[in-house]
Amino acid sequence: MTRLNRVATGVATLVGALLSAHAAKAQTVMCNDTTTLPNPIILTGSSAFEATVKQFAVKLSAETTPTSIIYQVPGSCSGVANFSAALTGTAHYYTLDTTMTPPAVVTNNCTFAAGQMADVAISDVFLTSCTNVTPPSTWKDVPGPVQAMLFVVPKSNTTTQYLTAAEAEDLYGCGAGAGIAGFDQLGGIWCRDQNSGTQITIAKNTGLDPAAFVCTSAGSAGTGGVINGVTMYATPAKAIGFIGADAYDPQRANLNSLAFAGFGQTQAYYSDSGPSTADRRNVRNGHYVIWGYEHMIATVDSSGAFTNPKAANFIGWINGTKTDPSFDAVQVEGAAGTIPTCAMSVQRATDGGPLSCYAPTDTCNCAFEAAITKTTPANCPACTGTGTSTCTGGLSCHHGFCE
Repeated sequence: MTRLNRVATGVATLVGALLSAHAAKAQTVMCNDTTTLPNPIILTGSSAFEATVKQFAVKLSAETTPTSIIYQVPGSCSGVANFSAALTGTAHYYTLDTTMTPPAVVTNNCTFAAGQMADVAISDVFLTSCTNVTPPSTWKDVPGPVQAMLFVVPKSNTTTQYLTAAEAEDLYGCGAGAGIAGFDQLGGIWCRDQNSGTQITIAKNTGLDPAAFVCTSAGSAGTGGVINGVTMYATPAKAIGFIGADAYDPQRANLNSLAFAGFGQTQAYYSDSGPSTADRRNVRNGHYVIWGYEHMIATVDSSGAFTNPKAANFIGWINGTKTDPSFDAVQVEGAAGTIPTCAMSVQRATDGGPLSCYAPTDTCNCAFEAAITKTTPANCPACTGTGTSTCTGGLSCHHGFCE
């Protein structure tokens, strides 16, 4: 296929440890060492969601009664499969380096002791999309914030600005032989694996089988492996991959995201309102279609109540149903690059499925955009409390802004 030289519509230093501010610390810590890691909550699953999890982790670890987040990131469906088994190997925990300006989150390693189980599994996709797992009736799938998945190329590649669903289908269905946009070297076409929620989400939006991608897999290196592979490929114009949007934002100096035209769309859209903006407007309004919810899987009793208080707390913090005086989940997620559902105007019931309108009761568009752009949006006056007492013109106070 010959690619036309078209421009996408925006409405229409090499990196070592790319997903952390510093490389993981060298010393060995046991994950069950409650002196170093008090009140641990153990997670397993999506590497795409780690950029958001680590921001919650440093907030929770700074509490008067600290909570430690321990996260093993084998990928979405692999993590779900691990949920019912004792975890082995190493996982991550997170600390804040206040000597940096601004303070930076450090990713550290700990080693599991025998018999340690996960409290929550994290997946980029619905349980029904994980074909390697037959979930028992005691598992509950709780959708959380929205994550966009992006095709990315090295920063120096300014020629390739977008992909269509048909082009992506050819590229990852046939590999280098498809010749899409000049990506004709298999070593430069990066992907994950069939149990990766990122890859499943891409597959669901491009008509592909997630087990049949023709590409160079990052394997156990996960999202970081794709970023390293694309960024460091010897021929930058031949390199492409896909990652979560929250992992892309810190890599904007090294990568470009591509706009995407889904099946039936006549224009390609960035996930944001433009290539150099971070606001996720085109995800939130339904124009950019490669997205899904971050799902949290935990055990429940016959009444649907969580059997594990740690799981209930974590899910509550992520979804904002458990409030904390020291942070607002909307601001944490916005700053990390994922989208709380209160900032969405569309929804979907299946991975890659049709979109329908969504009108959240407690809207948070202003707070989300202020957090992700670090600038107060126009027409978003500040307020305090809730209700209409500090807002005018029929607006109400939501998360610090009149909407």
